[in-house]
Amino acid sequence: MPFETSNLIANDTPVPEQVETERFVIRPLRITDAEIDCAAVMASRERIRGTFGPEHRWPSSDLTLEQNRIDVAWHQKEHQRRDSFTYSVCDPGESVELGCLYVQPTRRDEYEAAIYFWTAEAAVEMGLAGAIESRLRKWISDDWPFTKTAYPGRDIPWSEWGPSHE
Repeated sequence: MPFETSNLIANDTPVPEQVETERFVIRPLRITDAEIDCAAVMASRERIRGTFGPEHRWPSSDLTLEQNRIDVAWHQKEHQRRDSFTYSVCDPGESVELGCLYVQPTRRDEYEAAIYFWTAEAAVEMGLAGAIESRLRKWISDDWPFTKTAYPGRDIPWSEWGPSHE
């Protein structure tokens, strides 16, 4: 099969699917989220630029809904393939995206996965940014099959991590 990669999580290991709190839900990003995802990304563009490294230019100022649909579909496919996992952080009604979480492979031997995330302006305005970060870190620590994860740009300075978004 073309584009074959090794799974981030073994086929016989369950992938954590969802966390629900009273104020937000963390669940897999789906193609049907493209509109709310694009709205959150574009409204938070300056805040979230650099999520994947200081030189990384995502999100661009000219991101279109069509391009975002392609990106979101790709994330959904990566999830199905178990290559990497992208989650939407939404309000309980799943009508407003409050952020995204990315669980990705890394070339760094000392880590099993790299964790990236951003919180949208809406989450900041609602006073949820800290709660989202705390809950997603606890979820990764408690429910994922990793013993050593990296949070580049957060716990590890970009200068120590290396090239943007490996």
